Amino acid sequence: MKNQSLEAHNLRMRGMANIKKTALSIGTTGRRFAMPVFAIAACIVVLLAAQTLSQHVDYHAVVKTLRRLPSSVLAEAILATFVSYLALVGRDAAGLRALGIRLPRPLVWIGATAGSALGNALGFGVLTGGAVRLRVFSAGGVGTSQVARLTAVTGTTFVLGLLVLSGLGLVCSATPIAVMLHVHPAPVFVLGVVLLACVTIALAWWRPDRGPQFLRRFGLAIPLREVIAQVILVAIDVAGAGLTLYVLLPTIDFGLLDFLSVYTIALLLGVIGHTPGGLGVFEAVIVFTVGREVPPAAVVAALLAYRGIYFLLPLLLAGALLAAFEVSIIARRLAPTGLAAGSPRARSLAPLFLGAITFALGTILLMSGATPAFGKRLALLQMALPLWVVEGSQFVGSVLGVMLMFVARGLLRRLDGAWWLATIITAVSLVLSLAKGLAFIEAGALGFLLLLLVMTRHRFDRPASLFQQRFSLSWCVAIAIVLVVAFWVLFFAFRDVPYSREMWWQFEFDEKASRALRATVGAALFAFALAVWQLLRPGSGRLTPPTADDMRDAAAIVRGQERSDAVLAMMGDKSFLFSRSREAFLMYAKRGRSWVALHDPVGPAQEWPGLIADFVALAHRHGGRAAFYQVRPDALPLYLEAGLTLMKLGEEACISLRDFQLEGSQRSRLRYAVKRGERDGLSMELVDPPAVADMLPTMRRVSDAWLTQRRAREKSFSVASFDARYLMAQSVILVRQHGRAVAFATFMTTDLHTEATVGVMRHVDDASPYAMEFLFTKLALHLKQAGFSRLSLGMAPLSGLASTPLAGNWHRLGHLLWRFGGRLYNFRGLRSFKGKFDPDWQPRYLAASGLLGPFLTLADLAVLAGHRS
Repeated sequence: MKNQSLEAHNLRMRGMANIKKTALSIGTTGRRFAMPVFAIAACIVVLLAAQTLSQHVDYHAVVKTLRRLPSSVLAEAILATFVSYLALVGRDAAGLRALGIRLPRPLVWIGATAGSALGNALGFGVLTGGAVRLRVFSAGGVGTSQVARLTAVTGTTFVLGLLVLSGLGLVCSATPIAVMLHVHPAPVFVLGVVLLACVTIALAWWRPDRGPQFLRRFGLAIPLREVIAQVILVAIDVAGAGLTLYVLLPTIDFGLLDFLSVYTIALLLGVIGHTPGGLGVFEAVIVFTVGREVPPAAVVAALLAYRGIYFLLPLLLAGALLAAFEVSIIARRLAPTGLAAGSPRARSLAPLFLGAITFALGTILLMSGATPAFGKRLALLQMALPLWVVEGSQFVGSVLGVMLMFVARGLLRRLDGAWWLATIITAVSLVLSLAKGLAFIEAGALGFLLLLLVMTRHRFDRPASLFQQRFSLSWCVAIAIVLVVAFWVLFFAFRDVPYSREMWWQFEFDEKASRALRATVGAALFAFALAVWQLLRPGSGRLTPPTADDMRDAAAIVRGQERSDAVLAMMGDKSFLFSRSREAFLMYAKRGRSWVALHDPVGPAQEWPGLIADFVALAHRHGGRAAFYQVRPDALPLYLEAGLTLMKLGEEACISLRDFQLEGSQRSRLRYAVKRGERDGLSMELVDPPAVADMLPTMRRVSDAWLTQRRAREKSFSVASFDARYLMAQSVILVRQHGRAVAFATFMTTDLHTEATVGVMRHVDDASPYAMEFLFTKLALHLKQAGFSRLSLGMAPLSGLASTPLAGNWHRLGHLLWRFGGRLYNFRGLRSFKGKFDPDWQPRYLAASGLLGPFLTLADLAVLAGHRS
């Protein structure tokens, strides 16, 4: 008894541990969903800090300083940027060499430059830059795991290099840094010594087979000399980037080395802050330290020029490089490496960069509308254009900037509608940028984007409308952050203008504040209206019932293949999507925004990729999410290629009939069920399809009793329902008890007679408790004798979802429901009953588009399965 109590206690403790694990995983998911709120809050905090720091900064002084930057200074900054990116390419080359990967030099140059440019501009370089490197380096045979290992090496050594440089800067420049921070030099020096000591210990401990746990997780063995080489390249990279900003600043009292120390610390704090390019955190540190030595307006102007030269310029050049590649200026030289213009990996690079550049220029248009035009240029426009043209140009230009930010998402997805809209908006905005204030730099950037769009036209080949797609929450949050910043820029630029209600109705050439206020508010209202419309608009698209020709063609395809569960297509409650050759099809239904295909495509396997792509495009074209329910493991790569998210649903019980028999100790339970059932008066009767019509009244009585006892109603979609027309095409096994029908089950087969699947199952409550075991055992024996090889008993939901240390949140939650959700559904009882037949348990999955797509689809499926059309 004591041992039993101890075992029960251990089981309870393990159960509580699993509950705690699941609660923690749910908490993690909640935190991930809270990221958009955190991003907006962080933006507001940064802007409040910027508001405090900019109290003594004049907008017009910043603009004058920017305009007066000598061309020689700009050339020096561009040269320093080139040196920094040269070191970035060297880091990738050294990392590839350390991993034993050999690639042609053009691939390394393109992948490293484009990846670094996009990673620096958008932030999260591990994800954005890594994705670009994968698409380029894969042309040389480099796989996902190898790029992940390269990213792990360069990311780890970058942080290590920043720590080394920060430590050296704090030690060597302790006094100047202490003066700038108004603290005693001793704590600064001690902090630098501590950083250097930590790095020294880490390097002394380093062995090729004993690196950091993060690297060992990737199976990496990096020699110490390669680590030191990476740190040296990081130093060159940071020095080049710091020199870019240093030459843009006016003369300061401390030297280059002291400034690089401050720059490195600001960069490290920006990395810790996890903002794109350290935006906000980096600027705050620089203004706080350097702003004490030089006029704040000069520091802000230098930071703006630095962002444009070091971040935006390389992004534009990388986009131009890829666009030139698209028109085969470079492709012919790279053709032997496999990175030809038609390469699937190369196809996705141009849309990626065009989307980023379009979003950036949409932001620039919005900021331009929130700032005043130059007085001399307005005077020239006043002599050539009426006032309403200038007013309308600034207002419409800001609205079009918001539209460009929305259009950028469509460009990422290669939608032809997005390309056309982006091209039209860019061309119109180019004209408006001149009409609102002769903004030549803005017009030049728009002309550059227009050229890139024209050069890459053939890459946007998905026939879909832009605004039929759903915009993700993160995309809307990004646009909201840009709008918040635009309002801050508006109030910063017109800080000295007193606000009054009359400002809204003041229309004069010199009323710059009124014009900017109307343009920014109009753009914000347009963005808000578009976001609300996206949120509230109903899902478009309507299902088309299958025609008689569709049913005939689908039936012919079903009969000619071996998957018996495909017979569910004959229920007539699902729509069909045929392949172009009409040799394969998908059966699907729609609920809310979920377009759900049941099972894998039916028909020849070579037709599957095209069908899956067509179905995903169909759902997206109507603003919905595509999903595939109960798909098999062997087809998972096709759904991953289509960009869908996978989730395990459970396991299907498949009896191998060749090995099925009642002899042996493992089948003793079934032998007893058959014998006990016979003693209870059970008998089995097989009904072929022609005779089912005469048996329907008897089956109806059993079915109605079963539904009444369970207070249930007929289901549809993924399960067979009691439909006379459908049942008359199936075979039936009927169980009688003392001559009275007490249970029945239909089973679906195809002309190949290799697999059978149980369809409708019903029984009355007063039947023998062994009636269903008796029924399935007799059915399995009959099918085995008829030459079938498999019998599917259907899926056990949540079966096989383990709660392991590496399991995902869904697996842990599913395991918790499996163990403790008996009141909701008899998960474990269903698995236990089907397990009596010793089946092969085969996993089944849900594939759906979007991060939350699988969960939202499950909610729609619950309604869809319970709806009888």
